[in-house]
Amino acid sequence: MKFEEIKNPYTLQFSYIPPQFIERSIITNEIINNFIREVPTFRGMFITGVRGSGKTVLMGDVRNKIGKLDDWITIDINPESNLLDSLARGLYIIPEIKALFVKAKLDFSVLGIGVHIENAELVASNEEDALKMMLGILKKAKKKILVTIDEITYSTDVARFSHAMSSYASADYDIYVLMTGLIENIKAIKNQKSLTFLYRAKARELDNLNITAICADYQKVLALDRETAEALAFCTKGYSLAFQALGYHYWNALSRYGAGKFDIDDVYRELDITLSELSYEKIWDELSETDRKVLAAIDTICKKNNTDAAKVEDIRKHIDMTSNTFTTYRTRLIDSGIVDGKKYGSLSLKLPRFGEFIRFNTY
Repeated sequence: MKFEEIKNPYTLQFSYIPPQFIERSIITNEIINNFIREVPTFRGMFITGVRGSGKTVLMGDVRNKIGKLDDWITIDINPESNLLDSLARGLYIIPEIKALFVKAKLDFSVLGIGVHIENAELVASNEEDALKMMLGILKKAKKKILVTIDEITYSTDVARFSHAMSSYASADYDIYVLMTGLIENIKAIKNQKSLTFLYRAKARELDNLNITAICADYQKVLALDRETAEALAFCTKGYSLAFQALGYHYWNALSRYGAGKFDIDDVYRELDITLSELSYEKIWDELSETDRKVLAAIDTICKKNNTDAAKVEDIRKHIDMTSNTFTTYRTRLIDSGIVDGKKYGSLSLKLPRFGEFIRFNTY
């Protein structure tokens, strides 16, 4: 098998479905089935997770699959834009949809969409009214709409969007919303109890990629034996960015030196740099000083005892913290997706090779 850097099937790019893509079938089907059922359980859904976990890729996969279904329209809108205006414009530029609006003699010229129509049946005065008119026509045409918004954060425009979606839901228009966001940003939105639509939206946190699937991918694409592929797969801990980055750097090593002619530690060093630059530095910057001390303590204890997890009691002693105070930081770090607390009485670092990053940044 010939390996060439320019044909590397793994990527370090964000926000699109890569050539080597491991599908999360369970959550993908759960989201799609929710929206396409006769009466959806949730009109809005959030995909949450730590940076680099594959939120945008999953949303894109769902959007593509739903977009292929009859009578469905998908619109992706910029979270930094005027959401209602972007949605109205996005619908209007779809030729088959625009034709329905023109036929119905709807006038959206006040928004700079289309032209002024003489003897118009309805004339829009703002974005929200324009969308009501559009959705009414689309419902008669038995069209359903999925709106996708990547990396949403709370703002007054998001609040306005939520209130509009509540209004459209009350009118039984067929419009649904799928969003991605960091866990803390989704919580900030859901803490705004007046935003009924987004408050009731289902939040679904991403699970790790399946290690067996990663192993099979590496074995096939990188032409590895089972043992080597397993070692690489376990190194990623199922973290989406690590899966792509490790495959990317291993492929490049094969193309430059050939199988068995390079030091795997060099590949891991490249991986560490990529994880740091594309994810870990930003995660670290967003942590408090005490959060960092807790993480450093977990790493120190695990390294000292040669274990994957550190006992909570040992962590508290190491940083001299009371049980009540520690609980706050424990909960926050688990919720952020950085720490795993599934093992009773213990904590472990959830992200691959994050211990190496911590040591480099604290010692």
